[in-house]
Amino acid sequence: MRRLIVGSVTLIVLASLIAVEQIQAGVVTVYSNSGSPPGDLYTNPGLPSPSNLLVPIGATNWAYNNLRVGAAEGINTAYARSGDGSVLLQSTGGSGKADIEFYNYVGGSLQAMGTLGSLSALSYEWYRNSISTVAAHLHPTLRLMFDADGNMNTSTDRGYLVYERAYNPSTSAVPTDAWVTDDVFNFNGAGLSANLWMVKFGSGVQEVYNRDLTDWITSPNPGAPTFPTLGANTAIYGLSAGIGSGWNGVFDGALDNIT
Repeated sequence: MRRLIVGSVTLIVLASLIAVEQIQAGVVTVYSNSGSPPGDLYTNPGLPSPSNLLVPIGATNWAYNNLRVGAAEGINTAYARSGDGSVLLQSTGGSGKADIEFYNYVGGSLQAMGTLGSLSALSYEWYRNSISTVAAHLHPTLRLMFDADGNMNTSTDRGYLVYERAYNPSTSAVPTDAWVTDDVFNFNGAGLSANLWMVKFGSGVQEVYNRDLTDWITSPNPGAPTFPTLGANTAIYGLSAGIGSGWNGVFDGALDNIT
């Protein structure tokens, strides 16, 4: 069986999947749209298609998203991990981008999964093939989707908190041709998270890069006044992981076991 498994913030991607349930306690299995090996592999054909293609994964809250021309992705057997597959991610140029995302829709309404202050785990596994020619520090990233004030009836204060190794701090080459586990929540010791930087949706502006989860919860934002202020009651309503954009060169790799 080829599958993507999601649990209480656990997602284990294995390959040809077709149905997902919402993230709740326990483990949920998701199947790729193809239903047979080698699984999915989607590309954006360009105009008249959207510049950021979105493809739902079955009748679920998971989707391939932000898929741009020059990239490809799918739950696929190319890099087997916890089972017989994972989420394959490929890009051939600077404009290429590809994400897999979960939005916590319940009864057709986008709802919080929990709060930033109650987050107790955040980790994932990623793979970079040595044929990749993008900068040596680049690898698939992991993002929390937040609503800053915790009010899901307003949407102007939403964005990402983004994890990547380059800001923790390191610009050195990441491992290749091997699966890497990054425990974001415990990156610097038990309960001491890695740094996460902020993007506010619609602003195109990026926040500082040297703040961990505790900083975001307990300290006022140091950035522009137009940026949302996070805190313990900030809602987390989704997850995103992927590659690009602005990655000049070729990337070939995969994602699995998001927790």
